[in-house]
Amino acid sequence: MIDKRAARSAAKERPDQWVIYSVRTGGEVWVGATPNLSAAENRLRFQLRMGSCIVPRLQAAHDGALQVERLEALPADLGPLARQERVKSTRAVWAERLGAVEMRR
Repeated sequence: MIDKRAARSAAKERPDQWVIYSVRTGGEVWVGATPNLSAAENRLRFQLRMGSCIVPRLQAAHDGALQVERLEALPADLGPLARQERVKSTRAVWAERLGAVEMRR
């Protein structure tokens, strides 16, 4: 049996590992950033399945197939402001490199 309380506690204690990632569907590409890639992928799949994706263009392009790829991990020692700036610049670089649209919140 899984101890849900222990699993939840372990998940909260795990340090964030911010990554830049790409999402491909319907022949289009988006680039985003998240501290938890597996949670972001699960959330995105659910939103697309329910028709409630927060990125309308992504929802419109969705063809049933979804490919999520980790592109780059950001250094763990960045402070909040430095990380925010690094996310913006790195996401923009990857979007340009892939001919993608940036996903922003």
